[in-house]
Amino acid sequence: MVKVTRGRYRCSGCGFSKAGYLDPSLDESGVLPETLERMVYLSKLLPYRQACKVLERFDVPVKKTVLSQLDAQFNRCQTQEGTRRLFERAQEPLACRHERGRLWMLETDGKFVPVSGAVGVEYREVKTAVLYKMHTPSERYYLSSLDDLQSFSTRVHGLLRHAGVCQEDRLIGLSDGARWIANLFGDLGVHVHILDVFHTSLYLEQVMVALGWEDSRRSLARGALLRGELDVQSWLNQHISEAQPFKEEGQKAVQYLKNQALLGHTAYPAFKARGLEVIGSGQIEGANKAVIGARLNVCGARWSQSGAQGMVFGRAELHSHRAITDFETLRFQAFPWAA
Repeated sequence: MVKVTRGRYRCSGCGFSKAGYLDPSLDESGVLPETLERMVYLSKLLPYRQACKVLERFDVPVKKTVLSQLDAQFNRCQTQEGTRRLFERAQEPLACRHERGRLWMLETDGKFVPVSGAVGVEYREVKTAVLYKMHTPSERYYLSSLDDLQSFSTRVHGLLRHAGVCQEDRLIGLSDGARWIANLFGDLGVHVHILDVFHTSLYLEQVMVALGWEDSRRSLARGALLRGELDVQSWLNQHISEAQPFKEEGQKAVQYLKNQALLGHTAYPAFKARGLEVIGSGQIEGANKAVIGARLNVCGARWSQSGAQGMVFGRAELHSHRAITDFETLRFQAFPWAA
């Protein structure tokens, strides 16, 4: 008779193969499937030391080094399989529903995390995209990667198809105005590009300070902007003249706002009139903090390139409305069948 202890599938005192025990549900990870799933889940939620303490409370004693090795192997396979599936989906045409199109929001931003490089620790940018239907923001799809822009763009194309974006739908992009995001939105065919109202307010504040406005007047203008009641182009036409002298900081802020207004990214009253209510970047800021920063920017954390890539992809999968990969496929890729 084979004795299987909690969290382990190997028999007591001998290998399971010698005992003639063969279960197709087992793999070479050394733990039962249910336990392995909980291990990798906790490893994405918590630092490894904390995850070990939680597992120990449920009678699954495991060393930090063992847990980190299991998780790293699983993450590598998850990233490879997820990337493969996204690249395949990216080659497919968008589905056609022959119904009235829906509004989808795409918020994109970058977050720097510590990665060990050739000359010590470097900070590398994790690109993150959050995709959701405008009227159901709780059903969010996340994608995070350390890839270059071209590879990241291909992944996002796959994510659109995975989420169910169709030809009749309209894609609304929201960003902080970074150039790489503007290029990404152009490649994705974003219908409307909105400059996040919070970032706009930072530049507007610099202009109002340069104009010498008092706090109360600036507060009224900021409030109108954050509510989407202020069109930046109209405001600039009303308050800024070509002959007006500004210091360098104020002049740069004015030029930035003029460029964004010229591109049509700051017509907030017009956006709201068209039913585009989302003008603030709360979703992507939350993703940067909760999905990326909460796990990868913990005190003392240092990541290898592959380790960081696997963790950010897995964290995005963990928080998504519907995952790209499935656990059963991944565990047999990471830990082959224990025959």
